Amino acid sequence: MRYVALFLLPVLSACALPGPMVTATPGPANLQDRITLECRMLERASTEISAGGQVPPSDILVGCPGHEDLRDTMSMAEMSAATRRANAARAPDGVRALGPRADQVFRRMITRGVPVAVAEAMTGTPEFTAAVR
Repeated sequence: MRYVALFLLPVLSACALPGPMVTATPGPANLQDRITLECRMLERASTEISAGGQVPPSDILVGCPGHEDLRDTMSMAEMSAATRRANAARAPDGVRALGPRADQVFRRMITRGVPVAVAEAMTGTPEFTAAVR
């Protein structure tokens, strides 16, 4: 029992030390807010794909608020290929600087059917920055 007290004493005393308090940057309040912000980014990606003369797969917006009627259209082979592209994609330096959530959002865009070039371009948008907070 003495050994446990000897171990806990330094740990507990360190918790009581005064010092500067580190606070996180406020992000979305809940999961629904995060989904909404990510969906705004996906809507812009879909618009960018259309502006480039391509037809965006509906998979990009499946599950997003306001797009509840959409269903997956990519075949299993297309989904697998999109996952391989996402795994092989090199995230831009700015994405890595934003942390692991940014990398996750970047790769999720690609797995939903966003071309890698469009996903890379999206990383510089305010929608991407808001989605990864």
